[in-house]
Amino acid sequence: MNVSSERLFKRIIIAILSLLCAVLILLCVILGVQNQRCRERLGGSAADPALADSSAQPLPPEVPVWQALYPELYADDTGRSTVNTDKVVYLTFDDGPSARTPEVLEILERYGVKATFFVAGRGDAQSMEWLRAIAQAGHTLGLHSYSHDYGQVYASVEDYLADCDALNTLIYDAAGTRPQVLRFPGGSINPYNAAIYPELTAEMLRRGFAYFDWNVSGMDTAVGGASAEEIREAALRGLEERRVFLLLHDSAGKQTTVEALPGIIEAYRAAGFSFDRLTVEVTPVVFGYVE
Repeated sequence: MNVSSERLFKRIIIAILSLLCAVLILLCVILGVQNQRCRERLGGSAADPALADSSAQPLPPEVPVWQALYPELYADDTGRSTVNTDKVVYLTFDDGPSARTPEVLEILERYGVKATFFVAGRGDAQSMEWLRAIAQAGHTLGLHSYSHDYGQVYASVEDYLADCDALNTLIYDAAGTRPQVLRFPGGSINPYNAAIYPELTAEMLRRGFAYFDWNVSGMDTAVGGASAEEIREAALRGLEERRVFLLLHDSAGKQTTVEALPGIIEAYRAAGFSFDRLTVEVTPVVFGYVE
């Protein structure tokens, strides 16, 4: 091979090697860009060591939008679920206030009994006065529902919170107190809230409220009405319970509930039960969670 041919051959080899180096550098750049974009889509940066760790936890889910709603709709953080007394009756009255409320209050005062009223949204002057009377007598005022329209209340978590906030404000305006306890309309699990009750109950607990269902009912909403004796007999089915969370109603048509109340109190007292009102410290009774 002459000198000129040898020089040409070396130039060709150098050109080929240079081209290979350029291709390798270009491939590295392309792979680096793709890796960077992938990391950005995962929510990190190329320098984020957590992305290189196969044991890193997934990113937390978004906070539900309803957590930012209604900043006044919170219970005081005073502790919860510490009282679990044996042989106690928690009388609870739903759906008031009404013309029955003064009658119920008079009976409770006569027997020296405290109770809990899960009230609805009635903002007329007389109802506001009844709400004040409940609080002033030392009973517990609890949230139930402003509208008591199940379809509206349980349309979404946001709709439930709107209803609760309206009632919370009304009670505060009437009695100067903000409720700490609540009862979901129809109970914590019912056909109307089946799609949202896990989120609903979790959100109200997050806001510091204690919610209570019942384990004994006076059956005073029976179709066609119930007599005072029928209500009394139903209510006394709790005599075998260790703790009785008794559901009664305080709406205007419940005259027989008022008539049954003295006999209910007397029978439980004769069986050695005491009476108390609900607070956030009381260990609640709640319906079983359905998967």
